[in-house]
Amino acid sequence: MNYPIARKIPRAVLDAEADRLAALAGAPLHRKLGGYARLAGPGFMGAALTLGAGTLTSSMLSGATFGYRTLWLIWLSAGLGLFMMAAMARFTCRGGFRVIPVQNRRHSWVIGSLMTGLVGTAAVAVIFNFGQVALGTHLIESLAPFAGFAFPAEYNWLLYCGVTSALILSYGRRGGRGTRLVEAVMKGGIAVMILAFGAVLLLVGVDWGAAGRGFFIPWLPGGGEGLDLFIASSAAAVGVMDWVFFHYAGLGRGWGRRHESLARFDLIAGLFLPFVVINFLMIGVFAATLFPQGITPDSAPELAAALMPLLGPTWSQILFYAGFLAVPITTTVGMSLAGAMAIHEAFGWEPDTSSWRWKVSALLPQVAFLAAWNARPVWLVIAIAAFLSLANNVVGWSMYLLLNDRELLGADRCRSYLWNLGILLQVTLLNAIAVTYVFNRLGWW
Repeated sequence: MNYPIARKIPRAVLDAEADRLAALAGAPLHRKLGGYARLAGPGFMGAALTLGAGTLTSSMLSGATFGYRTLWLIWLSAGLGLFMMAAMARFTCRGGFRVIPVQNRRHSWVIGSLMTGLVGTAAVAVIFNFGQVALGTHLIESLAPFAGFAFPAEYNWLLYCGVTSALILSYGRRGGRGTRLVEAVMKGGIAVMILAFGAVLLLVGVDWGAAGRGFFIPWLPGGGEGLDLFIASSAAAVGVMDWVFFHYAGLGRGWGRRHESLARFDLIAGLFLPFVVINFLMIGVFAATLFPQGITPDSAPELAAALMPLLGPTWSQILFYAGFLAVPITTTVGMSLAGAMAIHEAFGWEPDTSSWRWKVSALLPQVAFLAAWNARPVWLVIAIAAFLSLANNVVGWSMYLLLNDRELLGADRCRSYLWNLGILLQVTLLNAIAVTYVFNRLGWW
């Protein structure tokens, strides 16, 4: 174990987990899936991180504007992302190395520390958390009247930041129990989203024929609107932060060769399926309610407010808000941990979750409490989006080269043409996103 967070987990605990995995290898399918689900974690945390305010707002807008016709984008964008995530699992379980220092040695600190660590992960965590805090405090403010009192965002940010900070600081503490706690909360958050949005969708009804066509038949609106939708959906699925977080969260759990099957399960059942299901539910709710009425507000709070009168019973409104609140909370926790890991790797600091350096790094995104007054620091969002597009492309090529590096991985390097093709397709897509973004900003497209 060359990652300090994993060293805090007692060897007996790690050996017991490996023994359980070995026993599950020959178990019946239902027992194997149940056992893997209990042992999995980084994939579920990655899903909770990815299912943030931006992703869910995109799904809400898609459902309200285009109905069910954009459902196919969910599985396509998330599915392409799995190829790169599988590479990260290979680095964790078979490589056993920490990817950012390796990038520094083989591809320069510009690619590793700067583009992967500071730009693609840490800066994104800070800036994108403004959207999470803005949404979370708004949802708390919206829920308070159901309990008979007012709790405006200017005050409830203390509650939001207090809860998320406590979870953030629990990670890696108490001999691994803190990590398990955070993973359990993230799994619970995903379960709440699925139950809440699923119940609301059952209430409003589903046009299964239209949903089936939208899920399997590709369609985009014409012109720049279709291009923007495709870019937004593709970029929102899986990027540098997700790659980095899954890799280091696996290292933090002490994963090695014996955990590779668990890592693959975690990617499918923990990351891919929750991402697809929750986005499907969200698009379905708005396709069944706002789309027929032609109501297309611009922001998540406006979309949620427009939905409320159409849900009927008070319990359904509370359920939707509660499920929606799980979105920013889990994303804030995941992004903050990813940012702390990336900052420590970028500067060559050993991650000690009890140190002041870790605590400051992990809580840095909480500067977004300012979103309670100013939800949209526009120039910062534009700047980081431009750098993120570039980072996704540059870092993607770096990861591809590492996966095929004979000297680094030896016999464990990628030998699958399909796997390489999938990564190349994703990197090419990210490159198109970067170029199109720049052209849009320059007015050339």
